[in-house]
Amino acid sequence: MAAQGGDKQAFNQLCELHYQASYRFAYKLCQSPQDAGDITQEVWSKVAKDIRSLLEPGAFKAWLFRAIYRRFIDVIRRQYKEQGIAEAPLVAAQPISLEQSLDMLSLIARLPWGERHTVYLFYLEELAISDIAVVLGIPQGTVKSRLHKARKRLSQWAQQ
Repeated sequence: MAAQGGDKQAFNQLCELHYQASYRFAYKLCQSPQDAGDITQEVWSKVAKDIRSLLEPGAFKAWLFRAIYRRFIDVIRRQYKEQGIAEAPLVAAQPISLEQSLDMLSLIARLPWGERHTVYLFYLEELAISDIAVVLGIPQGTVKSRLHKARKRLSQWAQQ
């Protein structure tokens, strides 16, 4: 609330608390350190300007992650438009070696696009289902469904 009131020290504390998590989320989305850095910087610049418009200060992290996610979607759309591709792929096209498949993060990376981001936000960023719904712009029921499907897939893959 102090940051919303213009307190620069409070805003700096918010940055210290949430910057690394926002960068990690951007990196998980785009898989590029440079793009993740650009997205994170752009979003934090926008956050500094728009923080007064945040109606619920307790939802700052969800609001921040939603901004990161929206900026990522904008970047992807622009890249695909420039390449003349109608739609972004929904599944990662990265081959995974046998050694990597034993690592849970590698298994998560194999999940379809929507499930992967939902699992990341729920388990690694520890966001509530309601906050994930806000970040991804989907109903809470869809978040629950994606988590259920992802858990099922991960369980099957881990047994192989």
